[in-house]
Amino acid sequence: MSGKSYNHQLDAKNRMRIPAKLKEELGNNYTITIGTGGCLYVYKEEQMQQVKKTLSKINPYKVKELTTARFILYNSWEAEEDKQGRILIPENLRKWAKIEKNIMVFKGPNCVEIWAEEVWNEQFKDISFDLLAEAFENITNNG
Repeated sequence: MSGKSYNHQLDAKNRMRIPAKLKEELGNNYTITIGTGGCLYVYKEEQMQQVKKTLSKINPYKVKELTTARFILYNSWEAEEDKQGRILIPENLRKWAKIEKNIMVFKGPNCVEIWAEEVWNEQFKDISFDLLAEAFENITNNG
């Protein structure tokens, strides 16, 4: 099921908790990496294995593909919970997602997403139902 969101804050040591319902879905081993739109993707172990498998198929002589693979892999963090169930969000990922304090954790269509609350809100400031209808129609016709 997708579409559930949770508001959280980073603590003073840049740690956060994954909400219990989402944590249950992710399991014990999950990876945080860069996502589109300025968010972070949180992949359960099987999803990250699929990402790595896909990236391993690139042609190492095609610079754009190789750079993309390097960037994704370099910016991947295998989350480790402390005794209180908090995970660190590393500096490189916080910078990518512009996370300073307030965050939105969202169960997106493909994975869990972590957003800076301000970036999350900015994503939807110009949304109209016409735009949504057009996008939904494109998805329906291409799926």
